[in-house]
Amino acid sequence: MSLNFSLDLKLEQKLVMTQEMQLAVKVLQLPNNELKEYIEDELLENPVLELDSSYDERLDKVIQIYSDYSDDYFTDYSEDEYDEKITPFYFLSNKRSLYDCLKEQLGYIPLTKRDRKIAEYIIDNLDQNGYLNMHELSIANKFKVSLDIVRNIITIIQDFEPSGVCARNLKECLKIQLKNKGVYDHLYEKLIDNELENIANKAYTFISQKYGVEEEKLLRYIEVIKSLDPKPGCRLGDETVKYVVPDVYIENIDGEFIVRVNEDNLPMLKINKQYKNILRNRNCEEYKYIKSKIEAAYWLIKSIEQRRETIKKVAESIVKHQIGFFKYDESLKPLNLKTISEETGLHESTVSRAINGKYAQTPKGVFELKYFLVRGLSTYYGDNVSIDTLKNKISDIINNENKKKPYSDQQIADILNATGVKISRRTVTKYREELGIESSSKRKIK
Repeated sequence: MSLNFSLDLKLEQKLVMTQEMQLAVKVLQLPNNELKEYIEDELLENPVLELDSSYDERLDKVIQIYSDYSDDYFTDYSEDEYDEKITPFYFLSNKRSLYDCLKEQLGYIPLTKRDRKIAEYIIDNLDQNGYLNMHELSIANKFKVSLDIVRNIITIIQDFEPSGVCARNLKECLKIQLKNKGVYDHLYEKLIDNELENIANKAYTFISQKYGVEEEKLLRYIEVIKSLDPKPGCRLGDETVKYVVPDVYIENIDGEFIVRVNEDNLPMLKINKQYKNILRNRNCEEYKYIKSKIEAAYWLIKSIEQRRETIKKVAESIVKHQIGFFKYDESLKPLNLKTISEETGLHESTVSRAINGKYAQTPKGVFELKYFLVRGLSTYYGDNVSIDTLKNKISDIINNENKKKPYSDQQIADILNATGVKISRRTVTKYREELGIESSSKRKIK
């Protein structure tokens, strides 16, 4: 019996993540509000980190912008004046949050289980002022229902107290309150759509002449507008309201869509110079400790900078591919991680981390970045059509069908295939059901 021994050399490639890489990955995947908390924790734990003095100046500027915005158009109420305008719902909700108040009213509305779930989701996503900043397309996509269903539910909530809640913007908020008062008319519409700035500047003669209205009548209308509440959710409850902090702003500047990473609320960091000076003396007892803390501070600052550049690259790629959505109100086009990865030179996993959990404030509302990643089906012409576009086509076909002879799912598939879209009957059935549309037998009118 013999024993043979051999020595084999084997080369392997392994990707080892250094502490610096792990930090960069962690910082990248944090959304804005969580990154803020993480930075604040690091400021407490790492003595060499300190706030950049320009942060306080920037924060003061942001606060001033928001305070100027809300009070330029409307007079302040004293507590006594406001008491006369409070509804019975105020006293119910004063001990609870705005959300409790709205959900209590929702309980009296007969809705299907699905629609109630959508309504509760909408209520949960109102901001602290009672506004709905989430785009209705995003809601429809999440619950796989038509836009009409979402819009109907929004209209229901807009009838709740406090009057003006669930508006998409200030103008809609004011109009809702006037409609609920039963006084909304064509002149109110013109004043709110076009003249809020002139009202704030007290250009009453100009407005009067522009619309051919007696100034006395105009002043009565303006007084009513000034009595409205621009922040209907503010006076209900004491609870802290959770709302989305956008990680990215996509802004239309002179017809060009510009991406800006939101760092307005993030502390700006720098390394304390005194600790840098201590490093010059290698013999001091604290040298190793301070050196490690300075290195940690450096990599944190660098990781935050890398996060900014990565998110900006990814968001710019999204805007480039979905420009039709932003500029012309078109449906979203098919887009995936691979396409963005190839265009930006970033790994797919990096693109995924830059997108997940991040939100964008756009002229069309607030969206999760992953909302813009859209699956698509190929056509006979070699290009792709998005699932949302396909669902809209199915919805349009059904809306325009003969109600006495509604199309079967196979007939709808045939119509779409005739336009170049490769789609099966089973896929049509799936998308129709996701839209909440009944089968042809149930749609048929006798």
